[in-house]
Amino acid sequence: MASEPATGVTVLIPEAEPEQLWQRLLQNQRGAVVAHAVRKETEAVICRLRFRLF
Repeated sequence: MASEPATGVTVLIPEAEPEQLWQRLLQNQRGAVVAHAVRKETEAVICRLRFRLF
C-alpha cells in the first residue's frame, strides 16, 4: 500500500477592524483566541483576514 501525501489544512478567520482607535480597543479578540487554540491543537495554517469598517 502506497503512503498517502500529507494533507494541509488552512483556517481562514475573518476579523472586523473598525476605523477609530477607541473602537479597535473595544473590539473582541476572539480571532486571536481561535487562532491560538487551532495552532496549539493542530498543524493547520492560520490566516486572519482583517476587514476595515468605514
